[in-house]
Amino acid sequence: MELIDENLISNIMKATYNAIRMCLVLLTAVTLFSCNKDVVTYDKIKKESEVSTAPPTITSITKVDRTTNLTEADLSQLVMIQGTNLSGLKSVKFNDVEADLKQAYVKTKEIVVPVPRLLPGDVTNKVTVTTALGTATADLKINVPALKVNGLYNEFALPGDTTTITGDNFDIYKITKEDAKVSFGGTQATVLSGDQKTLTIIVPASIPRAEAVVNLVTPELPDGLKMNYRHLGQIVNIQNKLWAGEQWQTNGGNLGDPKPINGTFSHIHGVSIGQWGWYDQIHGCNFPVTDADILNHLDQYDLKFELNTEKDHPLSQMFIKFSMRFSITYEWNLYDSGESLNTYGNWQTITLDAKKVMGQLYPNNDNFFYFAINPGVPVNLDFSISSMRLVKKEPIVK
Repeated sequence: MELIDENLISNIMKATYNAIRMCLVLLTAVTLFSCNKDVVTYDKIKKESEVSTAPPTITSITKVDRTTNLTEADLSQLVMIQGTNLSGLKSVKFNDVEADLKQAYVKTKEIVVPVPRLLPGDVTNKVTVTTALGTATADLKINVPALKVNGLYNEFALPGDTTTITGDNFDIYKITKEDAKVSFGGTQATVLSGDQKTLTIIVPASIPRAEAVVNLVTPELPDGLKMNYRHLGQIVNIQNKLWAGEQWQTNGGNLGDPKPINGTFSHIHGVSIGQWGWYDQIHGCNFPVTDADILNHLDQYDLKFELNTEKDHPLSQMFIKFSMRFSITYEWNLYDSGESLNTYGNWQTITLDAKKVMGQLYPNNDNFFYFAINPGVPVNLDFSISSMRLVKKEPIVK
């Protein structure tokens, strides 16, 4: 018979004893905790902290950093409402506009929610929180941005063509596909789409090509907004004759020409200019002014023209220099301003302040006007201009 190792037996007995002792400790702990009704678990604490027991109170409104107090807020801005008994939330209103609670984060002592991007009907400058147990209010001014409407992206878009009305904050004022009504001289246009900055429309095919007034109406703008379509004003030219750039005149029939939108236009292409070179064979003319209002109130007029750049040849990193009577009157800085003109093969209406660009006009044919390109980098030109004109400023949004 083999002898049993005494050390092995001793180790087994010690291990068994320790295991039995641990089981007794655990059994005692379980018994004590199961008999003690005052023991509170983490889940119970969390659940009770989320239950309101009284009407809500608002102690402060801050940014989401919890420390920067707010007295006013912008549309779409995230704000934090701090207080007590804020759970069991039924609604949050900014003025009379109800917030979307699906976008809210709610606890008993704070609510984080974005200010709705909607116009208020009744401006109270108050935030109102309503729960199942009551209502609380606090002061908060909501800043509503003004509507901005630039006008038609292309004022000479042809009947049947697509163009856009541009500006900002269109969605707030219901300039949308669903709500906007647009007409050209009384003929309804088709609205294709809209967003915060644009409303895309189809110019009615049935209207004549003569100028018309575009009218835009929405539920928020029942009186409508008016803007010009194909308004020629004072043409900056004489019978389409140029003493600089005449060689670029075309009716759109040459290879590479864009589609004409108002008869003859200039297509400048195949011209290379070195760094800080100078090219002024673009649009030079003298033109008569007999309208006393233009002569005496040039500050009330805009210089407008339609521009079309080939997509790979934007007008950028250059100065466009305008001259009257052979003296530079205005430098359009496209060099270090970061501004770039690229219409990607579409016609776009360009609007500049006439007084700033031209300085002064003279009666009869004494207005010698031209402009030149002075690039800061080597460029190859491929762009078109049409319908250079002076048009009286007429604010679209009064």
